[in-house]
This record gives sequence, C-alpha cells and structure tokens, in this order.
Amino acid sequence: MTTAAGACCGPVGLRGGGGKMAAAGALERGFVELSGAERERPSHFREFTVCSVGAANTSAGTVKYSESAGGFYYVESGQLLSVTRNRFIHWKTSGDTLELVEESLDINLLNNAIRLKFQNCSLLPGGLHVSETPNHVIILILTNQTVHRLLLPHPSRMYRSELVAESQMQSIFTDIGKIDFRDPGSYQLIPAVPGLLPNCATSTAWLSSNGEALFALPSAAGGIFVLKLPPYDVPGVASVVELKQSSVMQRLLVGWMPTAIRGDQGPSDRPLSLAVHCAENDAFIFALCQDHKLRMWSHKDQMCLMVANILEYVPVKKDLRLTAGTGHKLRLAFSPSMGLYLGVYMHAPKRGQFCIFQLVSTENSHYSLDHISSLFTSQETLIDFALTSTDVWALWHDAENHTVVKYINFEHNVAGQWNPVFMQPLPEEEIIIRDDQDPREMYLQSLFTPGRFINAALCKALQIFCRGTERNLDLSWSELKKEVTLAVENELQGSVTEYEFSQQQFRSLQQEFWCKFYACCLQYQEALSHPLALLLNPHTNMVCLLKKGYLSFLMPSSLVDHLYLLPDENLLTEDETTVSDDVDVARDVMCLIKCLRLIGQSVSMDMSVMMEMSCFNLQSPEKAAEQILEDLITIDV
Repeated sequence: MTTAAGACCGPVGLRGGGGKMAAAGALERGFVELSGAERERPSHFREFTVCSVGAANTSAGTVKYSESAGGFYYVESGQLLSVTRNRFIHWKTSGDTLELVEESLDINLLNNAIRLKFQNCSLLPGGLHVSETPNHVIILILTNQTVHRLLLPHPSRMYRSELVAESQMQSIFTDIGKIDFRDPGSYQLIPAVPGLLPNCATSTAWLSSNGEALFALPSAAGGIFVLKLPPYDVPGVASVVELKQSSVMQRLLVGWMPTAIRGDQGPSDRPLSLAVHCAENDAFIFALCQDHKLRMWSHKDQMCLMVANILEYVPVKKDLRLTAGTGHKLRLAFSPSMGLYLGVYMHAPKRGQFCIFQLVSTENSHYSLDHISSLFTSQETLIDFALTSTDVWALWHDAENHTVVKYINFEHNVAGQWNPVFMQPLPEEEIIIRDDQDPREMYLQSLFTPGRFINAALCKALQIFCRGTERNLDLSWSELKKEVTLAVENELQGSVTEYEFSQQQFRSLQQEFWCKFYACCLQYQEALSHPLALLLNPHTNMVCLLKKGYLSFLMPSSLVDHLYLLPDENLLTEDETTVSDDVDVARDVMCLIKCLRLIGQSVSMDMSVMMEMSCFNLQSPEKAAEQILEDLITIDV
C-alpha cells in the first residue's frame, strides 16, 4: 500500500540472521482512537479530468470496484529539521474518482487536496503507489484501462522563501494543474493482450532504479503482466512483458502478441494479492494465488524463483484445499537489519489466520520462507492489515457495524493475545430529553459536543435538510452551528399552519424536527466513519485509520486508561508486576481501577453530560464531580 524509496530497497535477509528481543516484563498497552477531522472545515478539493478514453471502451469503464484507501509517508518524516517532518499523503478511490490529500501535523499546507476524475475508467482497488526521489514525488496510478505517472516536485525542492510562511507552506499538489495528463510520458492505455484478466482486482507498481515506471497486473494463466514506461525524460515506447511459472518471460510490444503464446496454468493459479520488493537492481514480485500458494518472480532474471504452499502452515486445511481462495491478502515489511518479512492472511469461513515469514536466500540465489509465527482470529471480515518488522495491525468491520482494530507482536506474544485498540463509538441513536430541558439546546449540545460528529457529516446533513437551497458550507465550527440552528428553525416555522397552538404542541413539533435533522446527521456520520485502510509510519510510530470521510489517529493509551478500558476477563488476568515494581503500589493501582469501573457503571448519562459540559465550558471539574458524588449517594440511599 505504501512505497517509499528508502524503505523498499535493501538486501534480502540471510538465514541465521538472529532474532529480536522484547523488553522483559513490558506491558502491551492498548491504543485509543482520536479523530483528526472533528472540527476541521471539509477539504476544498480542486477537480481535474485526467483522461477520456474512446467511446469504444466506455462499457469497460462501468466495472464496479469497492472503495479503497491508502497512504504514503516521506522517508525523512521522522527527522526534526526536515521539511517533510510529520508530513504524509493519503488517498481514497471510488469508481472513477481519486481523492488525494497531503497532510502535515506541524503546519498548514495550501492547495493540498485534489480530486482526479478518470472518465470511462474505474480505479483498481489499491491501484495507487507513491515513491520519492531527491527531486520528485512520483505517483503511479492504475485503472482498469490505463496507467498513469504523475511527476511532482519534492517538498525539499519547493522550500523557497516566497512559498513559506511561519505557519503555512505550499503542498506538492499546488501546481498539478500544469501537468499534461495526456502526455505519452505520463499516460498509457493498457493493451488488449490475450490472457490479461479483464476485471482484475489486484495490482502493484514500482519505480526502477533508473526511473522506469512499472505496473504489474495478474494474468488469467497464473502469471504476471508487467507494463513498463520509460524514464520520464527519456524518449521511448511502452512495452509489456509476461512472467510465467515456466521460468520463461515472453516479451511483447504494445498491442501485439502471437496467438500461440498461452499460459499452462489453470484458473486456480490466478493471483489474488500482489506486492513488490525492490532490492538493488532487481524487483521481486510476490503473488498470493487462488490455489493458496505464494509465488515469487524476479523481474531482472525473468523467472519464477519460488513457489510455497501456504496450506502447509494451516492446521485445518482439508476444506480449503478443495476450494479456490478468496479474501487472501499479502503485505511486505523490510528491515535493514533483519531483511524482508511477508505477512499472509488466509481467509476461511468464520475464521482467519495470519502467517508471518522471513525471506531466506542462500549463496546460489535459492529462496525459501522461514516460518516465524501463525496468528489466529475469529473475526471474519478483514478489511486491511499492515505489517512491520515486529507487529501485525489488523482492521475488521463486524456485522454490528463496529470497527475493530487490534495489533500483536508476531514473535513475542503470550498465547496469541491480540492487544486492544479502543475505538470511538458512533453517537447515540436517540437523545433523551427531560420535560425541563429545551429540545433545541439538547440536540445542539449533542451535535456539537467534541468527539461526536465531524464537520463533513453536519454539512452533508444540512444540504439534504435544506433540500437544495444554496448555502455556503465553507464554515467554521461556530458558523456551522448558527447555520444548523437557522435551517431547522426555518423548517419548523415553515411547517406551522395554525396561528395559535399550545406550548406543548410547539415543543413536540420542535422535538420532531430536531430529531429528524439529528437522524440525518447520524446517517452521514455512520457512512463517513466506514473504515477503509490502515497507515503505519515506522519512522514516527504514527498509526492512522483511513475512513471514507476522514482519518483518525491511534495513540498509545496511558496506563490508567489502558487498565480502565480493558474487558473484565483481561483485567483479572493482568500481571500486577507490569504495573509497578512495588507490589503494594501495583495492588493499590489495580484496586483503584476496580473502584473506578464500579463508579463508571453507576454514572448515568445525565451525570456524564454534566461533567462534559463543565469541562467544555472551562468550569471546575472538581465541583461537577462533587455534585455527581452527591447524586450517587442520594440514589444509593
């Protein structure tokens, strides 16, 4: 999903390279989700049309793929004095549309959001790959009919005095409008060669050491088609090659292929997930296939170097052996000291398994897999997972519409215990309003309390609620609150047909309209919160959850928060010595946590709102806590 120039190149690990040691007695802390878009104005996207293929290909552009997302981090994002410090790019694909946003956690980036529309084409899921060189950021894009290369200036080359202010800087997307998207150096139709899967859902791409852009797509025969664009500033023509398991690589000119050339593998060999690792002057292409085998090709040597049957590492494999694989996923992670790690997710009904391997080479260039760990999960619908040289992070979406994220150290874990990530729940579906409370104030409080709704969900609901009325939605948080109040009150006044009615009738009508608007906001919040992908930056330890409408950050929780949020069964088995070296202190902390959990079970929603609003209004939380304590004592008596 993420390709960084410095992160993908290096030697393949050798057998007997040693192992990693975990800190003795280290407590695996949970993580907690923090929204990164709560009060931000919706990004202002500049729209561009990338290409328009001929009418003859229009029907091919109607292929429907699922939405996907991904991200890229700069190699020097973890360096304090770098212009790319805490800076990254994330994107989302949907149908013919690609949205790209460059973010910085330190400064405001100007012109940082673009929306590219590929007419009569559909973007492949995961079909975007980013690389960086000292002078450029290169974005490689695959659709079902075309491939594209966008050459953008590297931030370090844009660092000029006229572009930099104290708190803001131009994004690399600032001058993207100057790019000629139909230039032959940045655009190529995928040739209609026999054997190319028409609706493939996996792909990969990379930049060679001499600047060539290479795009890999699966073939129906179980091999790999590689389309190559020459270096951007070098004249030349695009070409296609086919990698076959028979260790023969057929070279083709664009648009031409002898009909006699056919693959010798069955449809069960078709790749489900592709990944690439660049090593010195070669590129290793890995394919996880329908027959549950992992294949490795050398692009330089034009041959298949390894075939490994992953079912050998699956305990219950009889049913899987007889059926074609679906839902399998492959991820790579490279460590300069340990070499290349491969993470394989094997999907089966009602269960899943992660297998972690290290690629091993011998002196005569023979390759094999060293099995490190197998991790099991009962979660069924895996959306994405990310691999580092120590951990696996996994993202699921369950039947109850809940987002589930967990992580685990694949070498040093106790009984395969996954560590929790405490996710922000969706806002409550119903607002309870007492007779002495004003419906408008209570709904506004719920809509605009920090952590409940994002700006984009409120803006979308406002557009729908006003039924096409033109409104300026580039609003601050306080301005949006005024617009929402005005819109609901106008709808309410417009529905009143009688000149006189009781206060109770007005209150009921008021509650009805606010409830209607709240339900619309909740619907959009739920849709925009749908998870799409994970982004991990090993240089900064940043973990991002990319969603349909925004991104959130997963932050390590404090010791107290971790213990408080743990499920009961995990708290009972928590090792007290990991809390403190002092046994008495550890027992006191655990006792305190149990008391806090008991109190938490007794605190009502009204009490929680009281504390939230006291903090929100910068009032003393001690006074609010004293009032809550009095109420708890009164209820108990």
